[in-house]
Amino acid sequence: MIHIITDSASDIAQDELENVTVIPLNVTIGGKTYKDGVDITKDEFFQKLEETKEAPQTGLASPVCFQEYFDKYKEAGDEAIVITISSELSGTFQAVSIVAEGYDNVSVIDSLLVTAPQKLLVRRCMDLIAAGLSRQEIVEKLEAEKKRIVAFASIATLEYLLKGGRISKSSALIGGIIGIQPIITIKDGKIIAIGKARGSRQSSRFLNEKVSEVGGIDYSMPYAVGYSGSDRTNLMQYIENNPTLVDPAPREIEVVQIGSAVGTHAGPGAVLVTFFAKGDRPDDR
Repeated sequence: MIHIITDSASDIAQDELENVTVIPLNVTIGGKTYKDGVDITKDEFFQKLEETKEAPQTGLASPVCFQEYFDKYKEAGDEAIVITISSELSGTFQAVSIVAEGYDNVSVIDSLLVTAPQKLLVRRCMDLIAAGLSRQEIVEKLEAEKKRIVAFASIATLEYLLKGGRISKSSALIGGIIGIQPIITIKDGKIIAIGKARGSRQSSRFLNEKVSEVGGIDYSMPYAVGYSGSDRTNLMQYIENNPTLVDPAPREIEVVQIGSAVGTHAGPGAVLVTFFAKGDRPDDR
C-alpha cells in the first residue's frame, strides 16, 4: 500500500482525505506557538491575525513526526510519498529529505507550491495511487505534472503585506487610498506579484485574463478556488463574475480556505484560483 504524507501548508485538514496524513507546521502569533490545524483553526488564526500588531511566524513541521510514520509504514511493509510545501518557502523539504535517506520505502517531493495548489498535487497523487501505478511511476508523473499547476490570487488589503515588511508604509498608504489589490502567483516555488488591480471587479477580470493566458483549465485534473479569512463574500463575487470558469466544470469546484502559510501575508479577503493548465505552463505568465 502507498500512503501520502503532506504538511499543513497544503491547507488540508486533519483526517480530511483518506490515506493522507497531514503533519502540522508551527505558527507563532501573539507570542504563542500553535500546531497549525491542530491547536488553532483557520478561523481562529485570522481572528488573532487581526488582533495582533506583529506579523505571525511559521516554522517547519517536525521531521520526527514524519519519521514516526516512515517507521510505521516500513514495519507494515508499506510505502509512502511525501509532498511538502515549496522549499523556497520553508525548510521542511530539506529536513524531511535528510530523514528519508534511511528509508527505501519513502519518496519525498518538493511541490514548489503552497496552500490549494499543493493540495491539488496531493489529490493528483491520490488519483494515481487509485489507478494502480507504482511509487516510482507516481513520483515521475508528479514531478512532471506539478509544473502545470497554476495559481493566481488577488489580495484584498495591503495591511498584512505592510505588517510583514513586504511593502513600504507609503506604498501601503497610497495603495489603500486608491483601492489597489495586488495580484500574485507562484513561480519557481516563490510567491511573486504579477500585477495590480483597482477593486474586486477589476481584479476578477485580471484573474480571468491570466487563466486564459495559460491556455485555460484542464478539467480532467483536480482544480479549486480559495479564500482567506472567515468570509467567502469576495470569492462568491469572483465566481459570480466568471461563469466561463464555473459553467464548463464537469464537477463541483473545490473550495479551500487559505491558512497561515499564505494568510499571514495576504490577510483576509484574498481570492485564489488554481488548476492544471492545458499543456505546459508558460514561463512568462
